[in-house]
Amino acid sequence: MKGLTGLMVAIALGVGAGVLNWFYLVRQSQRAETVAFIGIHADQYVGRGEQLRNEHLVAVSVPREAVGNLREFAVLDAARATVVGQAVARPIDGGRLLLQDDLDTPPPKLALGEDERIMWIPVDSRSYVPSLITPGDMVTFKVARMAPASAAGSADPETGRPPAPAGPVERIGPFRVLSVGNRLGSAEVMQAAKIPQMQENVLGISITPEVEGRADRLWALVQAADFRSAGIEKHGAPKAPALSLSGRSP
Repeated sequence: MKGLTGLMVAIALGVGAGVLNWFYLVRQSQRAETVAFIGIHADQYVGRGEQLRNEHLVAVSVPREAVGNLREFAVLDAARATVVGQAVARPIDGGRLLLQDDLDTPPPKLALGEDERIMWIPVDSRSYVPSLITPGDMVTFKVARMAPASAAGSADPETGRPPAPAGPVERIGPFRVLSVGNRLGSAEVMQAAKIPQMQENVLGISITPEVEGRADRLWALVQAADFRSAGIEKHGAPKAPALSLSGRSP
């Protein structure tokens, strides 16, 4: 009886060891599987706006089990052929992965919605920082109403133009910015693509049926001021709604 018990124990131990060995082999095989991403050679440096060359790049293998959501941010080595020749949007030091954001490029053209139009408004580029305004931002315009003719004073003897409006300032907005001069994206991406910034004193704004009324008012004031530059105020980003413990907005 004791011999049978010993045999059963030995069989059980053998089966347990086999199962553990199988799990170990599966684990090791999973670790052996890797996903290759594009990295920048440790001895390379890519300047902003410079085109990527094959000698800049190196394959970086990451264990599949450790990839997680890295695919959402880094560029797969399988896409190397499409990456070579692209300009980078910011300087890249060697020794790190190439990120998708490194390859941002300016929008190829102005994209308008079905019921959307664009209206250009002259602004005073001396009174704001153009690089801090990005298409998609919300702005409010500040336009001074024309002062009565009796209070405006005489015209400038050199230019023949009447003096600047001295009436009260009216704020009109908000409007969504579509363009800053010829720029349709961020200033950094524009610089990376080596496209010169022009006409920073003209903002293109989105006109939809919801904002037509105040857009007409803005245009009337700008026209009445002889198309003198308007001031602008940039709005802060809207806050995300607070979530309750159930995950729903209150």
